Amino acid sequence: MRTILSTIAVVCMVLPVKANDLKIHIEHMNIDPSTTIIADNLDLLKIKTKDGSWYNMTGSVTIVKGPTRGDVPESFDASFRNSEVLTYPERDYIQANVQATRNDNNRNNEIRIYVHQDSRARGKVDKNNIKVNWKGSDVGELDGKLSNVTVIYQKSSILITGTMQKGSYTLGVSVAITHGGRLI
Repeated sequence: MRTILSTIAVVCMVLPVKANDLKIHIEHMNIDPSTTIIADNLDLLKIKTKDGSWYNMTGSVTIVKGPTRGDVPESFDASFRNSEVLTYPERDYIQANVQATRNDNNRNNEIRIYVHQDSRARGKVDKNNIKVNWKGSDVGELDGKLSNVTVIYQKSSILITGTMQKGSYTLGVSVAITHGGRLI
């Protein structure tokens, strides 16, 4: 009986140590969802080949106009839903041409978003080559590449966020590319 109790006591002491060891190793693994593609996750190659499926882009662009000559900074955003993602077999990008409704005046502005494929990583988004072109009656045309980009790949969507500075304007962009379904 004493041997059985001793064995149980030793097992009870060793298992938590091994579990803590495992926990430490997992915590120190650098798994970044913005740079990891799991086999089932959506990527640009799946979007470009479509195979009878369709893809949508939903998102918003927030713009802040810095003060000039003592003015108060202005900010507004434009949002859009379920805009069709356009693909071109001969090009290395996908694109959405959206009519985004502004929250300050309910007017539509044209926004084009170009998401380029990374030539070094099959199917991944090139974080240094996401272009935005905003055409608004009072802001004129703002275009450029996003910086501070984060890309998160999931089974049926890709989430992209980033910023752009153009003159006295700062843009914050957040878009989701989804497979066939519709976001709220």
